[in-house]
Amino acid sequence: MTKHFAMLMVPLALAATIAVSVPALAAGDCKPGKTGKIAFMLKHQKAFRYLNADVPFFVKTAEAGGYQVLVQSADHDAAKQVAQAENVITQGVDAIVIQPVDFNVAASIAEKANEAGIPIASYDDLILGANQTAFIGRDPREGGASAARAVIAAVPKGNYALIGGDPGQTGSTQMQEGYHMIVDPLVAKGDIKIVLDQFSPGWKTEAAQAHAENALTQNNNAINAFLVSYDGMSVGVLQAIDGAGIAAGSIPVTGQDMELAAAQAIVEGRMFGSVWPAPDEMAVAGAKAAIAMAKCEDIGATDKINNKAADIPWVKTPIYLVSQKEMPEFVCTHQHWLDIKEVYKNVPDKMPKCN
Repeated sequence: MTKHFAMLMVPLALAATIAVSVPALAAGDCKPGKTGKIAFMLKHQKAFRYLNADVPFFVKTAEAGGYQVLVQSADHDAAKQVAQAENVITQGVDAIVIQPVDFNVAASIAEKANEAGIPIASYDDLILGANQTAFIGRDPREGGASAARAVIAAVPKGNYALIGGDPGQTGSTQMQEGYHMIVDPLVAKGDIKIVLDQFSPGWKTEAAQAHAENALTQNNNAINAFLVSYDGMSVGVLQAIDGAGIAAGSIPVTGQDMELAAAQAIVEGRMFGSVWPAPDEMAVAGAKAAIAMAKCEDIGATDKINNKAADIPWVKTPIYLVSQKEMPEFVCTHQHWLDIKEVYKNVPDKMPKCN
């Protein structure tokens, strides 16, 4: 969700040419922090998920471990995030957990943290081109693949439209890769034709709606499925379908994040499903990893992921598609996330009774 201002040119150039000259802290070089502070740096924190999952779950877990959390919001501005990071590093913290606005620009942040001897971990989106202590997050490819598999099971043939999020973020580009992992073999067989494969800068609803409208127009409304990488964009796709005079629910549309509007559309049969990236579990894992980094303890990585600089220890968190069939269980087990009555307000007869 990057805004490309002229002021970004220097960080962009630096990120593009930077050498991996400063390694992440090795276990033997690590010195436990003494500030009792952890920086949690986010792209922004206005969206529903940040207010209801990432921030409260991270802060609660870190505070339970005896740490104060400095929450930073970059408002989708990569240059602002660089400035915030410089301030945090100068101020002094025991660990940094960062969700990069731009995975290339943020390489300079990782380098500066390494130089200062502060352990740093990517969160949700992986910083590219610079070493770091860890990556905490889901595998977006698994999320994209789970959505594609489910839709293909329902619609095994036809014209598919793929609408990704911001092209400057690994969470978007890798989810698109996940779609292709499942769809491409069927394209090769001739069962599926990809008629649209576009990204949407800033994850904007309007951009996704424009993509969908163009695809519908160019194919005489003959689109059989939309694989979409964010619920806010899915809303735009649903509007495009409605504007084309197509019956709601007749074309499967997926999303991601399980926001209220998407949850309502799913239970009402207007939307196929939403990929759940489990930000609550990710936040808890992120805070636990931050505490471990601050104390020079094992972070509990279960895998590694290459970021074009090194194989980064990876604390993997869940990601999976939730369709109409799974909604009753989901809303009952995630009451901190969604108000069940709000989800089912237009179809109260379908509302489950939770234990």
